[in-house]
Amino acid sequence: MTHPIETLILHEAELLDAGQLEDWLALYTEDARYWIPIDENIDPLKESSIIYDNRVRLAMRVEQIVNQARVAQTPKSLTMRMVTNIQIELSDEFSATARYCLHLTEVRSGDWRQRGLGEMRVFPGRCSLQARLVDGAWKISAKKIVLLNRFQPIVGLSFLI
Repeated sequence: MTHPIETLILHEAELLDAGQLEDWLALYTEDARYWIPIDENIDPLKESSIIYDNRVRLAMRVEQIVNQARVAQTPKSLTMRMVTNIQIELSDEFSATARYCLHLTEVRSGDWRQRGLGEMRVFPGRCSLQARLVDGAWKISAKKIVLLNRFQPIVGLSFLI
């Protein structure tokens, strides 16, 4: 039997790959934090991160991607996420933490005149999340994605990891 947190993690990946970003955003609590650090051992309020967003900023990102014309996403990225090695720890009956590995592949169609288009890019990483039960449903209250290639230049990260 699949644990509800595992179902939440897999559902999040499925929604992102399908481009259902409003539904994806609904998986997050109102006080959620979404963090992609450069150095995983820093204070994100004092040092630079690739992304450090609260729920309001995530909603702004979704609004931009869904409703605004963006050169950086024309054509849109096609993504495929593989989630493995899920480990879940229940804090109590209302909260849990999980750790897992993510392998994200991204490609945007294009031709030889469009630099970077048509190239497959891979973003492997380790994820951790905190979830809690809100009105009978598990929601993500914090997510941290530590990319293996975080010290390399990451060009055109205009989609949600």
